Amino acid sequence: MLRLLAAAVIIFTMPIQSFEASVKEMPFDFNVNPQAGQETLKIDLLLRNKANYPLSFEFGSSQFYEVEIFTQKGEKVYSSSEGKAFLQAIQTIAVNPDDSKVWEEQWDYRHKGKRVQEGEYIVKARLLASNLNGKKLETKPESEASVYIPGQNPSFSQAKVTGGNGEYIILFKARPKSGKLWYTVEDGHNELQSEKSLVASSNDWKSFRIKISLPSENIPENGTVVLHLYEKNVNGDIIDSFPVILESS
Repeated sequence: MLRLLAAAVIIFTMPIQSFEASVKEMPFDFNVNPQAGQETLKIDLLLRNKANYPLSFEFGSSQFYEVEIFTQKGEKVYSSSEGKAFLQAIQTIAVNPDDSKVWEEQWDYRHKGKRVQEGEYIVKARLLASNLNGKKLETKPESEASVYIPGQNPSFSQAKVTGGNGEYIILFKARPKSGKLWYTVEDGHNELQSEKSLVASSNDWKSFRIKISLPSENIPENGTVVLHLYEKNVNGDIIDSFPVILESS
């Protein structure tokens, strides 16, 4: 009987000891991955369970993380929580072994009503979990990355895409001073639509609409369909190229 009791105790206590050791070693990864587009910074936040048991993260509200972006001089130009309201109630997120939870933030490069200057910026992210598997997290996991934000395109802006599977409508603003704008569509390897042009000369931003129709069999199963808007200089060279993602798979 005593042997059976001892065995039961061992079976019961081993997972707890393993868990406590793993907490000290942080049994998860938390990483921020910023990806700069022409007009939007896409920020992926990845919470990955690297333990061999499920992890349960407890939060004090519906705010699971905080993302802040700073200039090289330390000026804060973006906060993911600014202007938002969060549910003040305990929230729980479970992540299975070798699985991940992904969040996405987007920033339009604007600060105090104006687009920020081109250059290098620092993105800082902090996971706001208070407890892990019922045990208090003494420190908030953080991640940091740098990203280069491009300058504003002088000829194109505010592109929006609707549609899919080869049929797209693109609305955008442009001010091509050369008198024309050109565009092509490709998938990174092949040209899906040859070059076309529009007559459009203006010193002010004007709204434009383009309809793209591609054979559905030409759409890559794993890839990205991109519309390239651009001007040309007097020598016929492409300038002010402005890529717009039509579809990604």
